[in-house]
This record gives sequence, structure tokens and C-alpha cells, in this order.
Amino acid sequence: MEHNANIYGYERIDAKKTLACEGFSHTYRLDGGHFEIKPPEEIGAGACRSLLTRGNIQMTNFSLTFNRDIQANGEFNSPRTELVFCLGHGIEWGTSLKGDNFGIDTGQSALLYGGVRAENCQYVRDANYRFLSMDMSPEQFKRMTSGLTEEERLRFTGNEAVFFNKNKITPDIRLVLSQIWKCPYSGGVRELYLEAKMLELFAVYLNESLYEAERIPQTVRLSKDDMASLQKAREILQRDYIEPPTLAALARSICLNEFKLKKGFKEMFGYTVHAYVIEQRMQQARHLLEQGSLTVTEAAYRVGYGNASHFAAAFRKKFGVRPGEYAIRSRGAGPNRTGWLADDDQNEDLPGLLPF
Repeated sequence: MEHNANIYGYERIDAKKTLACEGFSHTYRLDGGHFEIKPPEEIGAGACRSLLTRGNIQMTNFSLTFNRDIQANGEFNSPRTELVFCLGHGIEWGTSLKGDNFGIDTGQSALLYGGVRAENCQYVRDANYRFLSMDMSPEQFKRMTSGLTEEERLRFTGNEAVFFNKNKITPDIRLVLSQIWKCPYSGGVRELYLEAKMLELFAVYLNESLYEAERIPQTVRLSKDDMASLQKAREILQRDYIEPPTLAALARSICLNEFKLKKGFKEMFGYTVHAYVIEQRMQQARHLLEQGSLTVTEAAYRVGYGNASHFAAAFRKKFGVRPGEYAIRSRGAGPNRTGWLADDDQNEDLPGLLPF
């Protein structure tokens, strides 16, 4: 154990970042220890916090919106490998590595492998930034890829000391990211769960980067304006999931044609429009049942289902348990009062949305 501690101490991440604008400056360290940043209300909303810390590897959730432009500067005093998943607004940053600039857009992942360096970027006001990143020492990265053959390693990283590689976030990766963000555990169990999910995320990423990338269809080209419109579509569906607009109405409201809406939405977010509405309904229904103040029928109605059996089937398909059983488990007691629950999965017809 002491030997491992010495190794991890030697490999410890050593970096710091500074966020600054007029009247505000905050520096935080990335050193394998826990940290959390919440900007003052007059600067923005959200938080940046470490989810898992192991000295030589750190997983961080960055979810922030600023109400003014923010300059960010970073110093990395030890070599570092960073894997980033972008589910919010994209960003571009400058780095002292070969004088290159790097960038990542919504729905993309990026792997940066390099040495000691400085970086800088700008967060623009009112943009919704959401990243999950895995920072690790190069030695840890080598251990986590030790199962690769030399040919696979060269395909994945090239033969240079510095590399930058981008891929599209697939539905499989998006699922693991969602499970990380919605971790249901606390304490030591939470640590075990997040560590397992972090390893799963890395394994899925490796597999897709090495073997699946050429199979992922690039169905539609999206400009930055297109991606901004699709972000707006997602916001509309998050708000209006109970009575969602038709595809035609949604396309008109974001100034895209229906083809680009359907294909672009799936490519960016990993869901069809239809499936995304169901996802919003299921997550809200889960929260309502956990609160324990509503019956299953009432919860179904609250999230837009007129047919209780359809709701029960969709809930069980999503969470693997009937909503009545889930409500009982959440409350910790009580008989099953939902004898009407359907035993088979059914397709739910959403009002106003065309099936695809």
C-alpha cells in the first residue's frame, strides 16, 4: 500500500486554473484532491466540482453559465492526459503545446495528451457550458491502455509525444455519462460506483475510438448556427415535455427544416426528439414518485400521460421496475396500490409528435 501511495504521489496531477473578469478572480487547483467552485450570483450560476479524486486521476463535472465574458488561464506543471466530453456549449482554447489551438463542440469528446503547458480560453456570457472531464497522469493513462497492442496504441494515439483526437459522443457513451451525473448513492458506495462508471466510460470510449469510429454515420453536417438551434430545440422540449410541439412546429420555431431537426438532434444528443420527450417525462415522474405525495395515476397525469398503462410500461422499460413498486421502495413501506399496472411493454403515443 505504501508503494502504491508513493507511485501515486509521484504521479499526482499538478495544475491550476484561474477564472477572471472585471471585479472577480478565482484560482483553483487540480491536484487529485476534492474541489468545488460556485461563482457569486452576480457572475453566474452552476458549479464546477470534482466527482472522483485519486491523486493521479480526477473526474470533474463542469456545469456553469456566466452572465459576463470570463477569461480562463491554466498552468499544468506536470504532464497530463485529459479526456473531455462536451454536452453543452462548445469551446476553443489556446495552448503552448506547439503553439496549437484546440476546440470541441457540442456532442463531441476530445482526448489531449501532452506535457507541461499553459492554456487559455474565454467563456462567453449566457452560454450553457457542460463538460465531464477525466484528468490523469501519463503513467496512469498507459496503465489504463496497457491491454492495447502496439498497433492499436499507434492507431489511437499516433507516434508523437503530443496529440489531440476528437470523436462524436455516441448513445452508449451518453448513457454512461447520464449514469455518472445521476449517481443514486452516497458515501463510500458512491465512490465505488463512480470509479466503476469512470472505468466503464473509458473502456467504451477506447472501444469506439479504435473499432467503431468508422461505423458511426455522419448523417448530417451541422453549422454552429444549426447546433445553436438544436440546443434551443432541446430547451423547448425540456420545458414543454408535457405537451410537446409537433415536429413541424418545433422545426419552425428553431428555423431548421424537419430533416435537419430529426437527424441533427439524434446526432448531437443521442436521442430522437420522440425519445427525448419520453426521457424528460420519465425523469420527472421518478422525482414525483420519490416525493411520495402522489399516486402513480396522478404522477402519470402530471407528466403528460392520459393512459396509465402506457405510463407504467414506459416507466418499467426505462427503470426496470413498475412505478408502483418504485414508489413503495422510495417510501420504504406500504402495500402495492397500483393493481392496474400493465405487464407488457407498450409503445406510448405522444400527443403532437410524429413517431419515427
